[in-house]
Amino acid sequence: MDRRTVLKGTGGIVAASALAGCLGGDDGPEGDMAIWHELGEGELAIFNDMVEQFEDETDHDIAVSEVGDLEDRVETAVAAGEGPEMWSWAHDWVGNHWDRGFLADASDDLTITLEDEFTPPAVEAVQPPGTDAVVGLPAAGETISMFYNPDLIDEPPETLEEVLEIAEEFHDPQQGQYGFSQDVNVYTFSWALQAFGSMIFEVDEDGEAHLGLEDDEMHEGMEIVRDLYEYMPRDLEYDAQVSPFTGGDVPIHMNGPWAVSDFNDEDATFEVAELPAIDGGEAAPYTGIDVWYFSDMINEDEDRKDVTIEFGEYYTTNEEFQQRWADEQFYIPVIQDIDEDGLPDEVAAFQSAFEQGVAMPVDARMNQVWEPFEDAISAVLTDDGDIAEEFASAADSIRDSWDDE
Repeated sequence: MDRRTVLKGTGGIVAASALAGCLGGDDGPEGDMAIWHELGEGELAIFNDMVEQFEDETDHDIAVSEVGDLEDRVETAVAAGEGPEMWSWAHDWVGNHWDRGFLADASDDLTITLEDEFTPPAVEAVQPPGTDAVVGLPAAGETISMFYNPDLIDEPPETLEEVLEIAEEFHDPQQGQYGFSQDVNVYTFSWALQAFGSMIFEVDEDGEAHLGLEDDEMHEGMEIVRDLYEYMPRDLEYDAQVSPFTGGDVPIHMNGPWAVSDFNDEDATFEVAELPAIDGGEAAPYTGIDVWYFSDMINEDEDRKDVTIEFGEYYTTNEEFQQRWADEQFYIPVIQDIDEDGLPDEVAAFQSAFEQGVAMPVDARMNQVWEPFEDAISAVLTDDGDIAEEFASAADSIRDSWDDE
């Protein structure tokens, strides 16, 4: 599942000439190393400043390309023995891309010690399960938290019951006003689905995969989703859920720090607060670590490999840019030496959600979970499907796909 494409909107497709250069044309690869990304506008501004500073300090030339449909393009390019030395995405690609040979183990090439530089969740995120390999470097943490419009409500709700009360008060779809909004997919609603202790996907110590879709606790979490859906726009697409909030017509909205750039571009009025307390449970959103991946392509050229390692270490350990990511985009710093007292209140809200969250699984089998489960959620919401039946059907489909591999 293209989680970030769903959440952030598809990035622009790289120009044909730039893509040809990155893949290696008549003149060979571009720059001293190549990077592909799908960063948002605000994120890209920070990143471009960092690249310029790195180039000035090192005299290296970094070829940066914004690539739409990043996952498909990476898989096609690297499978063909081409592509960039580095790309950026959340950590949930680690298992799948490692298993398929797309990533390089840079553990013997790093000049830093991960545990000295990064927080434990960030270190764990860049190492495929059961290995000592290091397939990238962590840059920031992210998860879902609660946005609210202070022009509509003075204080954010502290409990789910208060969320529903506010939603009831403001909901007037005939006037284009809604009580609540958020994108509808497995990742974004994980905070509710996993609230009562059942995990969507787990792997035990023997490597066996377990689904929680048939658990009563998961069904109870889906009841929260269904209750909230009563106050949401009927269109489940991302833009249809975001636009009413940025337009000032929704008091409460769930999203992640990747949305901040767009909200600022829209001059939206918003604050970020902690996730609401849930009676009998606790919100448990999926959490992600933004990773700058080391492509298997670094093993093709030692000089380009050295530049890639140098760039990755420079970027991910730079306190100035970590602070900017937090100040301007509300991402959670993952370096050890950041001054947490100097972080914006919004980052503290995301940090709180991150600490009570669940790391996105990196096991490759999770790839077969996203779509069937999302279809089941949509069937419950839009077709009045029975939760237990729809979730059981999705679980059967997922297990069948595992058996076929």
